[in-house]
Amino acid sequence: MKLKIKTLLVFALLFNGLLALNTEKIYEETLDNGLHVIAYEMHTAPMIYSHLTYNVGAKYENYGQTGISHIVEHMMFKGTERFNKGKISKLISANGGIFNAFTSSDVTVYYEFMPKNKIDLAFDIESERMHKCLFDPQEYESEIKVIKEERKMRTENSAQGQMREEMNTVIFKSHPYGNPVIGWMHDIDRITRDQAYSYYKKYYTPNNATLVLCGDFDTPEIMKKVKSYFGKIPQGPKLEKIDFLRVESFGKKVLEFRHSEIMSESVNMQFNVPTRSHDDAPALYVASRILAGRSATSRLNKRLVEKERLCKSTGGGYGFSKDPRTFSMVASLTPKADLKVVEKIIWEEIDSLKYHPVEDYDLQKIKNSINFNEITGDQYISKVGEKIGTYENYFGWEFINEWPRKIQEVSKQDIMDVMQKYMVEKNLFVCYSYPDTNLKQTSQMATAAPDSITNAEDVSEPDFADPQKKRLFSKILKLFGKTIPVEELYAVNPEEVSVPEPIAPLVKEMKLKNGTPVYFIENHDFPTVYVMGSINTGRIQEDTEKPGFSNFVSSMLSRGTATKTYEELLEERSYVPYSSQVSQSWHGITFIGYSLKKDADAMMQSLFEILAKPGFPESEIEKIRPRLINAAEEYSRKKEMEAFYKMFTGVFEGHQYALPHAGEPETYRSMNRQDMLDFHAKYYTPQNMEIVVVGDFDREWIENKLNLNFGSWKKESGDKNLGFNTVKPIAGRKIHVVPIPEGKQCRVDMAFNPVAGGIKIDNPDIPALEILEYILCGSTLTSRMGVELRDNRGLCYGIQSNLWVRSKGGYWNIRTNTDAENVKEMVTGMLEQIQGVQKNGITREELDKAKFRKISLLALNVRTSDDIGGLVYEMVRNDQPLDFFDQSAARYQAVTLEDVKRVANKYLDTENYIMSVSGNIPEDFFEGF
Repeated sequence: MKLKIKTLLVFALLFNGLLALNTEKIYEETLDNGLHVIAYEMHTAPMIYSHLTYNVGAKYENYGQTGISHIVEHMMFKGTERFNKGKISKLISANGGIFNAFTSSDVTVYYEFMPKNKIDLAFDIESERMHKCLFDPQEYESEIKVIKEERKMRTENSAQGQMREEMNTVIFKSHPYGNPVIGWMHDIDRITRDQAYSYYKKYYTPNNATLVLCGDFDTPEIMKKVKSYFGKIPQGPKLEKIDFLRVESFGKKVLEFRHSEIMSESVNMQFNVPTRSHDDAPALYVASRILAGRSATSRLNKRLVEKERLCKSTGGGYGFSKDPRTFSMVASLTPKADLKVVEKIIWEEIDSLKYHPVEDYDLQKIKNSINFNEITGDQYISKVGEKIGTYENYFGWEFINEWPRKIQEVSKQDIMDVMQKYMVEKNLFVCYSYPDTNLKQTSQMATAAPDSITNAEDVSEPDFADPQKKRLFSKILKLFGKTIPVEELYAVNPEEVSVPEPIAPLVKEMKLKNGTPVYFIENHDFPTVYVMGSINTGRIQEDTEKPGFSNFVSSMLSRGTATKTYEELLEERSYVPYSSQVSQSWHGITFIGYSLKKDADAMMQSLFEILAKPGFPESEIEKIRPRLINAAEEYSRKKEMEAFYKMFTGVFEGHQYALPHAGEPETYRSMNRQDMLDFHAKYYTPQNMEIVVVGDFDREWIENKLNLNFGSWKKESGDKNLGFNTVKPIAGRKIHVVPIPEGKQCRVDMAFNPVAGGIKIDNPDIPALEILEYILCGSTLTSRMGVELRDNRGLCYGIQSNLWVRSKGGYWNIRTNTDAENVKEMVTGMLEQIQGVQKNGITREELDKAKFRKISLLALNVRTSDDIGGLVYEMVRNDQPLDFFDQSAARYQAVTLEDVKRVANKYLDTENYIMSVSGNIPEDFFEGF
């Protein structure tokens, strides 16, 4: 069936400058059954975000029932009589929405992000499962298996997960924050269906819930819908307010933790502090940013990483919680550093904040940074809705505006007062983590690409038939004892699929004085300037000879320029503030800058100098050298990564992508400053440079600004633009097993590439491949693999897919984690699902829904001018025409049933693939498989 296209307006009131929450736009009402509703209109995109919070989490669980909140969260996805197993995820997905849920210690949240005229589906689902969930016994037993696999993945098979649990049991000696949200395995095993159902009936009720709505709606109209769906749900039991006991801490508590997965020693210091609603909280937050914020200018980073070179990284924070938690500081040591020395320095920095007023500059720098985040952070409906929901359920939504104001009022004395009050030994927990001394070393060097897979739920913004008419008809049928199935009530109309208005007409072009092409988009809805650029290089010969060569150079670019030292660059970027960065991949140099318009001069000058005039100071080279050596050496010792890279290097054997991604230690040991100068002179030139700019400017303004820096750059290139080797098709079946005897679960990676050259960006089969991926394994909750292997068999918690498409050749990777006893069944099941599509193809319904999903997703890629700029940048960088994105819908439309079956047979060859498995299985596990 041919899909008709309906156009949406891209820049429909793109952004109204939400620098603070407009309290006059907040609407609050509590329904008769106790449901608290907050509505906030935000007409930046035709979407509505629904954020339903239940005031229950892990801390409410009884002894012996840890994890029951999380179990209930899972079971509520199993649905009701109308929305039974699998329908919730499939209907939301088919109707162009995104959804998920999470359980924390304090709350449980369910959210949907829907097209504005499909919000009825979200309301129908949430109102139904607020009081009609079935908790089918067979589904309960199946889901418990899934939850156990999730726990193994997150905790038993993770050093960080195990350490986090051990820390919490010590820190929270009398408070239920000490229990894991996912529950102890012993409790998960013995919690019954009836216990979980009773818990659900007690806590998941309208009088224990808050519904936050944010988006493109009329408040009176949306409230009519809310009352229609939620208003008649009966109240739940009256819940007593629980005062959770937190016994005062007396004396320093110490934990020593060892694990084979840990590569280097670290120290983790946690001080007991009050919540963010306390009067001391703003000063504590500012102190945490000054001392341990994840910033190169934080005191711990400057002292331990930059000056003393004792640590690879530092960090810390002070987050949200309903009951008091901790103020944290973490330092990860370099191989030769001493924990006692590092801890001593941390105490020196703590004492400095206790007894010496911070400089006016340092205090203002933090306040500027917070202001910048406030100004630039709230462009998206979903983020604003989530923010309102979070503040409301922790402190009250009014605190959104109060918090920044209180931050600006923090004084030097306030900081000294809170540091003296809370940063004391009797209030301290400290964890020392160490590599397991029994860890077996391996000489296998790590290689290749970043180990990442994307499995995010698709987002979309389609157009629909009016659900209100269907719902009215449904009510009429009920009078005669009949109902409309939800599949029909919320059936999508494939005749109309909404896509964005074309973006190519928004793009204008010009050339700088040196001939550099610039593509720019003017938009005055938000006072920012966003610069993106690239220099396209050929194959980096130096990396072939000495893997890591270009990595060392790019790591040094921001360590000082011809006019500014590293410290001066850092301080300016942090104080103004703005962002600027330059990096290098296998075949290109990229640079990005972002600032408020008033700070664009500083941003662009800094970005240009980092790119074109780096100083490569010897002192900074010697700071960076040991870090890169250590990173390269650590890659070789991680067993899970060893398995992944055996697969990856097999896929790209003989190709530049197979070079060690982290570099080789010897490269970093031998390189000198002259090597870097020569490399920079060869590749970092304005030839083959392209720039994309988006923001609040006109042509004359941005042309002048860019010409002051980038347009004045004139330099000949020494890059011969060497071609890349050809990716070879995978021939035969290769299985790599990396035993991890202490592992609690196995990770499986399967790689497919049957075509010479690999799967490239310009491959015309990409749309059919993306549709196949969505149907086969693109979503854990809706794909064929997910439904069969997770929901029906309980073999895993999730399945991830990465169609890794690159300009020089890519491949398809499918990944999962499962129990050792289930590995062969899991692998067999994955192959069977592939073979099923190859033999029988897919159904017309699957194809239409996948097309609808993919096409409707496009609109959320252009919600802001920054989004559009990012798309234009990718098209320019990949040598695609500027209307390539605009033709996306037509490409998906053209995919046929035969196309999907054809690409399944062409690209997923079950006789020719590479698989790597790491975990608690022997090396010969797959012999005879």
